[in-house]
Amino acid sequence: MQRDAEFNPNDLQKALLGYDPSPLETSLIDWTRKNWPMASRGMVYARKEAAETVAGVSGIRDHDAKVALEVAARVAISERELLCRAIAAVLPQWLAETYGLLPSGAEEKAEA
Repeated sequence: MQRDAEFNPNDLQKALLGYDPSPLETSLIDWTRKNWPMASRGMVYARKEAAETVAGVSGIRDHDAKVALEVAARVAISERELLCRAIAAVLPQWLAETYGLLPSGAEEKAEA
């Protein structure tokens, strides 16, 4: 069924269906989209950490299940690393623009 009028949600519908990301969230999402190859490279380098992570898991009898769990751990590790890099890249500028906060020593460098 199509509507004749534009959909204007009430407050409850907005709370359940709608979401307006903050400028910080938008910046983080944009940075991670731009730099997503870092996550795929991270999956390659996270092999040892993933193996150590799933080494203590009990109840895995099948080799394929262990490999699948290791791949899932590698994905999670690479996503963690990508998010840490995104925060480090985006947060200083956001703090400076939003609150006027600068890293220590930044004012001295700007004056010189």
